[in-house]
Amino acid sequence: MAPLAAVCGLQVPMMAGRGLAHTGGTLDKLESIPGFTVQQSIPDFRRIVETVGCAIVSTTPEMVLADKKLYALRDVTGTVSSIPLQAASIVSKKIAEQPDSLVLDVKYGLAAFQSNLEDAIELAQCMIATAEANGVKPTSALLTRMDHPIGYAIGNWLEVKECIEILKTGEGAPDLVQLA
Repeated sequence: MAPLAAVCGLQVPMMAGRGLAHTGGTLDKLESIPGFTVQQSIPDFRRIVETVGCAIVSTTPEMVLADKKLYALRDVTGTVSSIPLQAASIVSKKIAEQPDSLVLDVKYGLAAFQSNLEDAIELAQCMIATAEANGVKPTSALLTRMDHPIGYAIGNWLEVKECIEILKTGEGAPDLVQLA
């Protein structure tokens, strides 16, 4: 969605995370692209967003340092699915991006952290309340069912390659083509 928003003239700064538990991380997938750098300084991050319209970066010691530590801690302590910790992790990055508004995509189902709709709603409400309490208004959330991996490929580079092929040809796994 970020490239579409950028084409429409919006600026979309994004900080993403690594894989946790059974989910793949956006940063891990992006780093599989030769030459793609997820670590950017704050000035470079701003410059890229101003020039291109969107950027995806990792947290750094300058940006949301506590999240990096909490992320690792959640992974080794079995608290990956903790709704308050998930909300804190996601919303801390969003607040650091300083958006005028925010739309969150909250996944639920067999291939997501939230296995059921009730937990997804609780997470969405927690994130909306936290973001809006910190000045990110309006904030809204979409609830998206995710019960299986998307596409045919497994592995970061193969998944990226599959997406590139679909963007080039319009052909591929039906569920992934629909998202593209």
